[in-house]
Amino acid sequence: MGQQPVNCHFARSAWFPVFLLALVQAAPARSDDTLLQDRLRAHIEFLASDDLRGRQPGSAGYDIAARYVASHFEQFGLIPAGAEGSYFQQVPLRKATQKAGSATMVLKRGGESRAFEFVEEFYTGASTAHAASGIEAQMVFAGYGIDAPELGYSDFEHLDVNGKIVVTLGGQPLNFPSEEGAHFGSSREKARAITAHGGVGWVTVYTPRNQRRSAWDRVRSRVGMPSMGWLNEDGVAATSFAQLEAGARIHYEPARALFEGSPHSLASLLEADEAGAGLPVFPMKGTLAMSQRSHHETIHSPNVVGILPGSDPVLASEYLVYVAHLDHIGELHEKGDGDKINNGALDNASGVSVMLETARLFSQEHAPRRSILFIAVTAEEKGLVGSEYFVNYPTVSIESMVAAINLDMPVLLYNFADVIAFGAEHSSLRSAVRRAAGEFDTELTPDPFPEQNIFVRSDHYRFVQQGVPSIFLVTGVRDRNSAIDAKTLYEGFLHEHYHRPSDDLGLPIDYSAAARFTRINKRIGEILANGPERPQWNEGDFFGNTFGR
Repeated sequence: MGQQPVNCHFARSAWFPVFLLALVQAAPARSDDTLLQDRLRAHIEFLASDDLRGRQPGSAGYDIAARYVASHFEQFGLIPAGAEGSYFQQVPLRKATQKAGSATMVLKRGGESRAFEFVEEFYTGASTAHAASGIEAQMVFAGYGIDAPELGYSDFEHLDVNGKIVVTLGGQPLNFPSEEGAHFGSSREKARAITAHGGVGWVTVYTPRNQRRSAWDRVRSRVGMPSMGWLNEDGVAATSFAQLEAGARIHYEPARALFEGSPHSLASLLEADEAGAGLPVFPMKGTLAMSQRSHHETIHSPNVVGILPGSDPVLASEYLVYVAHLDHIGELHEKGDGDKINNGALDNASGVSVMLETARLFSQEHAPRRSILFIAVTAEEKGLVGSEYFVNYPTVSIESMVAAINLDMPVLLYNFADVIAFGAEHSSLRSAVRRAAGEFDTELTPDPFPEQNIFVRSDHYRFVQQGVPSIFLVTGVRDRNSAIDAKTLYEGFLHEHYHRPSDDLGLPIDYSAAARFTRINKRIGEILANGPERPQWNEGDFFGNTFGR
C-alpha cells in the first residue's frame, strides 16, 4: 500500500494539517507548550475527522490515517522499519461479515423448543473460523470456564465437556487477583481451556456484574460489524479455535431457560457470583442448536513502524517500544438518520497523537542511548490483531525489545493530577513511571478499575505475552482541582461515549492536559532508553514467570 500512488483525496486531506503544523512551528511568539498543544490538536482533528469514516481496518479512511502517520515519521527522521524499506508492515486479515438473519440459537428439551431472539436475547458475531457452522449438542455448566492451575483453580476438574456446548458465566471469581485473573478470565484463555477439554461450543451468560460494566444494549452497535483475524504464512486464521463450532453470549434473563431442570437454577448461580462464592459445575438438561453463516474475504491493513536510532554503540541494538492503535470501529450499520461515524477522537486518535509528538520531541534532541521503535498498529479493536501479528513477525527481534509503552485512549477531558500505568507493578517499570510523573507534579495511581480487566485488553499485552515488560499508560482519575470529580468524568466517558459516535471532536478535550501527558510519556521513555540496565520483571512475578525469557 505504501508504494501505491497517493490519490487526490488523500493529498487534499493530508496536506492541510501538515501545512498547519508547519505554520505552528513557524509561529514566532508562542511558548513550547502552546505549540505542543496546537500540534496535538491538529493531529487529533485530522485523525478523528469525518473524512476518515472511523478508520476501520481495510478502509480508505484507515489507509489515509496510516499514510498520515508515515509522513510524520519521515518528517521526524525516523528510519522505516516496516517491510521492503517502507514504514508499512501489511497485515493479512481474514474479514468475516455475518449474513443477516443467519444467527440462530434454539433450546430443545422434552420434545419442546425455545428459540432465542438475536440481539434482544443473544448475540454472536461473524466467525473468522467458519464460513458456515451448525451444531446441536448437550450442554454442561462450567462455572466461569477458567482453568488456572497457577492459581489453584479449575472449572473443569470434575466435569466432562468432551463434545459438549459449554455454558459459563462471564467474568471471573471476585477473589481472583486483578491482573492474573484478567489473564485467565479473558476470552482467549477461556476458549483455549474449553478447546483443550474437548468442548465444541461455548455460550457465555451476560451477568448483572457484566451489565453494570457495559449495558447489554451496546451489542446493537456491533450488528453488521466485521470480525477480523490475522492469517499466518499458510493462510490460516491463526487464533480462531476452529474446534469451537459456535459461540455466543446470552443475557441473563432469557438464559434462565437454559437451566430449567438442572441441579442449580441460574438465580442461585448469579447470587453466588455476586457474593464471591464458589460455583458448582454440572451437566444440563436438553440440547442447544446454534448456527450462523459468514462471508469471508482476505484484506490487508498496515501497521506503521519507524525507528529512532540510539546513540550508544552497544545499547543502540536494544529497543524501547511505543505502541498506539490507529484503527477504530468504523461506521454503524443501524437504520436511522443519526450520526453513524465512530470517529474515535479519544479512542485512539489521542494516543496516536501523543505518540507522534513524543517521536517529534525525541527527534529534536540528542538521541537516547537505546533505539526507540514507534508502532501505530491496526485492528486493535478486532482483538489486538495488528499487535499480535507484529510480535509474531517482528521487524526487529523480540529479544532486543527491552520494554513497551502502550498509549490507548488517554481520557483528556480534565486537568489530571495522576496517571495510571496498568502493569507497572509487575516490573521495574513502575519506578520509571513514578519518577517521570513526579517531575511533573503528578502521582502514579494503582488500577482503579480492577473489575474492567483492562490489563489484557490493549496492545501492550501482546508484548507481555512475548516476555517484554510493558505498561499501558493513561490519565488518572483525579483532577488538580479537588472540586472536580475526574473519576466520574472518566467513567462517564466510558458509559456515554466509548465506542459510540459521540467520541468525536465535540468532546471538551483539554489540550494543556494532552501536552503534559505527552511530556510525562516522553520522560518515561528517556529514563528507560538511557538507563544502564534493561527493565526486569519482578522476582516471582506471575507474568514474568509465565512469559519472561
